[in-house]
This record gives sequence, C-alpha cells and structure tokens, in this order.
Amino acid sequence: MIDRLTVLADSYLDHIRISVEAEDRGAPFRDFVDNWNAFRSTHDYHRSRGDRPRWFNNPNAAKRLAMLESLDFRSKGALAVVDYAKAVPVDYGLKHSACDKSTKLIVDHAVPISVMVSMLFQPGFDLSREGIRNHLVRWYRLGLLSHEENGRLDAAGLNSAMPADWNEEDAFARYHCVGIEAA
Repeated sequence: MIDRLTVLADSYLDHIRISVEAEDRGAPFRDFVDNWNAFRSTHDYHRSRGDRPRWFNNPNAAKRLAMLESLDFRSKGALAVVDYAKAVPVDYGLKHSACDKSTKLIVDHAVPISVMVSMLFQPGFDLSREGIRNHLVRWYRLGLLSHEENGRLDAAGLNSAMPADWNEEDAFARYHCVGIEAA
C-alpha cells in the first residue's frame, strides 16, 4: 500500500510536469519542489505535526538543532552560530529575538530552484515522475549559512545562479566559488 506522504510527494512531481509541459515558467515551482521534498523526507523536520510543509526562514539554532544538523551542507560560519546557541543559550535567544544579524542563519538551496527548474525545460528532458524525481534527488540540497556568508553569495551575483563555469557536477559550487567552507 502506498502511504499518504508518498502520494502527496508524487502529486508535486505531477504539478511540475504539467507546468513544464504547458511551458508555464511562472508556476510556483519553489512551492512544488520544497513541498515535494517535505513529503518525501524520511524524517519530520520538514513537516509540522499535521504533516504540512514547514519553512525555515531564520531558524532558531537552539530550538531546531536536530533539523539544522540534518541539512546537506553546514558552513563554518553557521556552525559558529550553532555553537554559540549551545554555549550561551540565553544570550543567543535574546539576540535571535532581536533579529541580531550575527545570529541569523540562512537555509539555502545549494542549487537554486530557478536553476533546477531551467534544467527541466531543456529539450529532451525526461518529464516522467521518475525522471523529475531523479533530477530533484540529484540537485535538491539544503545548505546552512551564516548571514555574512549569504551576503557573499549576493555580492558575487550568485543568490539565484550557479557560477558561470559550473560543470553541473558539484551541487555546492556556489559556496566554493565565494570561499564558504563546510564545517
């Protein structure tokens, strides 16, 4: 028997296929792709108790530690924020509540959604569920960055683009390009 979450994940693959076949480049692909990931995930970090997708804008390192540790890439700068949250939780909590940028964490798509979607529109792309699933499994990677590191991506024009010389092999090429190191 197919479980409910698999059915929901597959439905988002269908939304993606229909949008690409209709050449609807304005479709809400970010929602489709992030929801697909939330429903296909083997752990609950990306879903609420009611199994709704959960978003991670400026996550609290003290409260969401397990989720943050599950991400595909964690930078040295982000790890410093996480370590600070563990060592001095009260101070961290006050700064985080005050939106102090030194405590701000960014959950980033290592390969921007726009790049993953552009690949789907390439002639001859396999738009079957399996083809789209394989594509997303290969490229959907979440990175955890500090506010400062995210600023480096912005300054280099890589907020929603891969480096010009990207060879479509390294999902973390944007980070390497601007000197963001893994923890």
